[in-house]
Amino acid sequence: MKKPSLESLGLYERTPKICIPLMAKDLAGLSLQLLENRTLPGDLYEWRLDRYEGDIELGLGIYKRAVSLPLLCTLRTKGQGGEIELDPPEYVRRVRELIELSEHFQLIDIELCAGDSAVRELTEAAHERGLLAVVSQHDFADTPPGEEMLRTLVHMKDLGADLPKLAVMPKNPLDVFSLMSASFEAYALLGPVITMSMGEIGRLSRAAGSFTGSCITFGAGARASAPGQLGAAELRQVLDILGRGL
Repeated sequence: MKKPSLESLGLYERTPKICIPLMAKDLAGLSLQLLENRTLPGDLYEWRLDRYEGDIELGLGIYKRAVSLPLLCTLRTKGQGGEIELDPPEYVRRVRELIELSEHFQLIDIELCAGDSAVRELTEAAHERGLLAVVSQHDFADTPPGEEMLRTLVHMKDLGADLPKLAVMPKNPLDVFSLMSASFEAYALLGPVITMSMGEIGRLSRAAGSFTGSCITFGAGARASAPGQLGAAELRQVLDILGRGL
């Protein structure tokens, strides 16, 4: 598969793309999840490598043989909702190792909390290998003020993000609308972004990308990767309904 651009992935289209997470711990589990998900209406996959304990290159080979969809590789640390504890230098080393395997996938997640210099280093390395960089930040405790969320998304773009990603935890419906408003403003300034309010209250934001500029939404396959995630099939139905007439 050719290395994609935002345009070739259709990320400027009004209807968000559905990304299905792969949460397997080993090669057998990865093969099983790909088999279970084969009829789901996904546009790309995210492989959560913080959960995976096998050989990554072998796993990428299995993916390429089973699926022709683009792949986002993510090493999610514990502080950002993942399952692996890494200090910033070790995180940078591990992500750099992933980037060296760039011929097998198309997008790489880079955590903002690694620090500005590390994020710049990793986005530059990703771009040199033809990868799209998703710079991400997850707040599982709160929803910051709208102005702060907008500044965070702009800062991610300044650090080299092709796709700034922000996920926050709402305490009430107003928090959800604050996130959606910040997303809309960011889209007007930056182009496509990825945003969501998590949890049950935030489900609306996962389906509202047509109106907020959030170009990718995560729909669960065999297992969800975050609180409030809708199933991929259910999400497709909602997106199709909301997208009528746009």
